[in-house]
Amino acid sequence: MARAVRYTHGSGPDLYGGMDPKSLTGDRANRLVEAHRDLVNAVESLTSGEDWQRMLELAARFHHYSANNVFLIMLQRPDATRVAGYQVWRSLGRRVRKGERGIRILVPCRYRYTVTDNDGIETAYVGIRGFTTASVFDVTQTDGDDLPEVRPILLDGDDQRGLWEALGVQVVAAGYTVERGDCNGANGYTDHTALIVRIRDDVSGAQATKTLCHELAHVLLHPDAAEYVRCRGRSEVEAESVAFLVCQATGFATDGYSWPYIAHWSGGETKVVQDTASRVLEAARMILTGVAGDRVEA
Repeated sequence: MARAVRYTHGSGPDLYGGMDPKSLTGDRANRLVEAHRDLVNAVESLTSGEDWQRMLELAARFHHYSANNVFLIMLQRPDATRVAGYQVWRSLGRRVRKGERGIRILVPCRYRYTVTDNDGIETAYVGIRGFTTASVFDVTQTDGDDLPEVRPILLDGDDQRGLWEALGVQVVAAGYTVERGDCNGANGYTDHTALIVRIRDDVSGAQATKTLCHELAHVLLHPDAAEYVRCRGRSEVEAESVAFLVCQATGFATDGYSWPYIAHWSGGETKVVQDTASRVLEAARMILTGVAGDRVEA
């Protein structure tokens, strides 16, 4: 059973490790900008490696789904990352585990027909007569050969200087409830309809805190669920970039998780990370202002 946690007051102890919160202003405001520049460089370095190229070659074999099917996949399995049909998984050396429930998607019913013009020349076409459904499966529902990927590494350690509580205060201030519990394989998620932010309850304090910051970024930057789905890659890059900057500023490193995560959702395009800089820096400063319990002037 999920454990609901409701925060109503308090921003915790010295979360900056002795750093004056006003050091985020003036010349020292460049610290966040420099940290974001380091992030862009790290993603660029990561995605130029051999493992990344192998991962891209593999990704080319996966189907690209329509917006409607993306909605269906997310509704049924919010944590889905790599989705394919039964036969595709077999061709990749993996098998769907017995008893796994498929993710239902829409598949067009295609048919061939020909049209003859006035000169007697026939042209073949493919038409669509409605839709049927088919099952696909996420990689977590399969066993077999390892897939080449640059994988985020879960963080070890405890919550840093009460940061969990300070972030929770901001989530609650935005009208959401913070819960710990099962997240269907994800580390956390935000439900904009039920106004709930849920964080997995079997990860370290450090990982839970970083994930809470990631979800808080979603609350602040992506309140429109439909827009989030349409721009999911960009949205995930923004949320994790915010988490990286906030955690960096408050004294603990999330490199091993954040860099591969951002590389994955940006598709290895550092321009995506660069283009989100303005929104990311603004959100990070807003969160850090709340964490410090003081106003930070941009």
